[in-house]
Amino acid sequence: MTTIVLSTLHTNDAATAIPRLTDMKVEPFLVASTVNIIVAQRLVRKICDSCKGAMSITIDELKKHLPPEVIQKHFGGGQEITIYRGKGCNICHTTGYSGRVGIFEVLEVTKGIRKLITEKSDSDVIAKAAVAEGMNTMLDDGLEKVIKGFTTIEEVIRATKVEFL
Repeated sequence: MTTIVLSTLHTNDAATAIPRLTDMKVEPFLVASTVNIIVAQRLVRKICDSCKGAMSITIDELKKHLPPEVIQKHFGGGQEITIYRGKGCNICHTTGYSGRVGIFEVLEVTKGIRKLITEKSDSDVIAKAAVAEGMNTMLDDGLEKVIKGFTTIEEVIRATKVEFL
């Protein structure tokens, strides 16, 4: 028999849910043996489809918001990239945004992650291990949605509370 339990915890990312559970007096061996997956999510404003327009931005401009390794991973090595913005219209009440879209990260509790949980590793160690195992962070998912024209870089940075500078 399989039991599914869904719950909500207020954390900044998926990895932080693990120490939050142990702070709530759940023993690490129980977390490690019962949790299979943790999903973290944020909502970002969606660019208004009625007034969306393409624009170019230089890599130097991006460097004001993101570190070089993140830029390289998502935007490549060119000098400029195309992003999208809402110009503002009657439909979006001149904000340039209409609706919301989710950005997500999914932490699979693998054998390696289980070991880190039982060793009471902190969330930074768990997050780094999860990324090394292939997890995409909310920042990664958000930047992919920037590339696809769903939202803006500013929205992703605001929602993920990324601090690089």
